[in-house]
Amino acid sequence: MKSVKPFAERLQLYVIIIQAICLFLLAQSFSFRVYTWAFWLLMLIIPLQVAVGNIKPEWGASRSIKRIALYLAIVAAVFALSIAVTPFLVNLGRV
Repeated sequence: MKSVKPFAERLQLYVIIIQAICLFLLAQSFSFRVYTWAFWLLMLIIPLQVAVGNIKPEWGASRSIKRIALYLAIVAAVFALSIAVTPFLVNLGRV
């Protein structure tokens, strides 16, 4: 009897596979367009990996998606705070 893996476990596997493909496409040297697409996809998939990597593999779809949304909101808030605080910190270093 074949058992179906939980949603979160499959999602974690798919995100890792996409990351590996992106890194492979970044290493190629035959097409700058492919390199560019892989770079942008990797920039999108890395924050998703942060969120997906912090959920339990045995969770179902609804619980996983709620937690992923929460974690992505936290990542976005940290980025926004960093961008907002940067001018202040740069001015601290000036005489």
